[in-house]
Parts: sequence; structure tokens; C-alpha cells
Amino acid sequence: MIAFTKGWLLTLVMMSTLPLLVVSGAAMAVIISRMASKGQTAYAKAAHVVEQTIGSIRTVCCQKEICKLQ
Repeated sequence: MIAFTKGWLLTLVMMSTLPLLVVSGAAMAVIISRMASKGQTAYAKAAHVVEQTIGSIRTVCCQKEICKLQ
């Protein structure tokens, strides 16, 4: 309470800028969480493509081995 009376000018500046800092921090948190979600989705799609590709390579290799045995 003493700070409000002794440093009233600093208190006025802090009380006017603090809500802006809180709102901008909340907005950044929302944006970062959305970006992280999009990144996770992209990684999941890439992992699916890699899994399919490796499966196809294994199939081709097995078919080559079967042809060599015949």
C-alpha cells in the first residue's frame, strides 16, 4: 500500500501496461499451442508415409529373394 502512495507514477504506469502484457502472453500461448498441434499432425503424416515406403521396400526385397531362389 505504501508503494501506491510513494511511487504513484510508477504504479500508474505498471497498472496500465500490465494488462497488455498479460493479454499478449495469453495470445502467444494460444498461438504456440496451435503451431505445436500443427507440427505434430505434420510429423504423424510423415511417419505414415515413411512406414508405407519401408513396407514397400521390404516387399520388393522379398520378391527379389523369392525370384533368386526359383
